Amino acid sequence: MILETSFILDLWDGTPEAVDKAREIDSRGEPVYLPTPVLYELWEGVARSDRPREEAAKVRDFIDGHDVLPFSDADAREAGLLSGRLSRAGRMMGTVDVQVAGMARARGQALVTADRRFRELADEIRLERYS
Repeated sequence: MILETSFILDLWDGTPEAVDKAREIDSRGEPVYLPTPVLYELWEGVARSDRPREEAAKVRDFIDGHDVLPFSDADAREAGLLSGRLSRAGRMMGTVDVQVAGMARARGQALVTADRRFRELADEIRLERYS
């Protein structure tokens, strides 16, 4: 199970659907992974924050509780192929989002997200939505 940035932010905000999804995932005992492109987005949020020390501590604590997945050659291949197919169809997706989707596809993992942009990839990757 790969966590996408929108899920993590909703979880931190205490969004009931995200909290319920986290409990459901935990009860299933599935491994949960934090991809490095998501870490990039979280650290970018730290830099933009009015409270960077607090946000940095939150990110570090979250990282400590999860297995971090580095972006691999296989991930890059799948992300590039997904991005190319989207482009040929006249659709676009942000680089980080397509990288995370490529990681889910390459690793055969579901992606936990509420980000509607991932719905375009529902035929390509498994999505676990919660809202």
